[in-house]
Amino acid sequence: MLTREQRIGAFFVVGVILLFVAIELTLGLGLFRRRYQLYATFRDVQGLDSGADVRLAGIKAGRVGGTQIERDHVRVTLLINGALVVKKDSVARLDFRALSGERFVSLTLGTPTAKPAEPGDTLEGETPASFSDVVDQLSSVAQNVNELVSGLNANSQRLLTNLADLIEENRSQLDQIASNVASITGKLDRGTGTLGLLLNDSSLYDRANAALGDVRQAVQDVGQVTHDLAEGRGTLGKLIREDGGLYAEVRETVDHLNESARNAEEITTSLRDGQGTIGKALNDDTLYTTGVDALRSMNRATQSVEDQAAISVLGTIVTSLF
Repeated sequence: MLTREQRIGAFFVVGVILLFVAIELTLGLGLFRRRYQLYATFRDVQGLDSGADVRLAGIKAGRVGGTQIERDHVRVTLLINGALVVKKDSVARLDFRALSGERFVSLTLGTPTAKPAEPGDTLEGETPASFSDVVDQLSSVAQNVNELVSGLNANSQRLLTNLADLIEENRSQLDQIASNVASITGKLDRGTGTLGLLLNDSSLYDRANAALGDVRQAVQDVGQVTHDLAEGRGTLGKLIREDGGLYAEVRETVDHLNESARNAEEITTSLRDGQGTIGKALNDDTLYTTGVDALRSMNRATQSVEDQAAISVLGTIVTSLF
């Protein structure tokens, strides 16, 4: 039989064990797991505490074992669960939960071909901008925005002042321009002048549509003609696509015409140079003189024949009387 003290001691031990089990199940401290140590260096841990979570690609992989300042950086001890493998080129980043603001260490997976990190290795750490740094940057941006707004206000005020002065100096000219524009628009609205008639003549739209219809029909006709020519239809299409004999005949005719033109050129050249009978007739003045003399001789001979004919008739008459 157990004494009362022994029962109380056993109950206390069981209670402590159950407490540790409850803590492990709720907080996941890994009190009964095998872990190995890695290290990461940061310029500023920004409130990272011992016992904070260490997550690998978002999955809980261990906890922070402690922090220690070394020269110009902070060295953080990472207790990693033995079942998880961290690559040597993994990067440790400080992150925080949005709602609670609690800091934890986030590890990247690294490259698949990289070697696993050995216990005691130091990973590269990245420290994000702190909230105070963000506030300082926002303050600087706000100051720059205020300066920009002030500059814009000053420039806009100066621009408006110059514009008002310009309008005041040219008020009479602007009034005249406005009056002219009003007169022109009034004439257009009343249908005065050629442009007014064009704007107000309702039949112009119908005529324009009719003209466009004619243009479309003409375009269609041209398209049909070109299509027929391309297909070799009709006389002209056959001439373009098929009838090679006619082309040869036309080519032969053109050659004959060229030959005739060359012959005519040779003849005219010969005539101009006085070659041949016609050439000499065109270029020799003696032929003209000879012809004139022959005509004169023929005239005298004809006149002599006429005189002799009258005498012969008279002789015949006298002979018949006696």
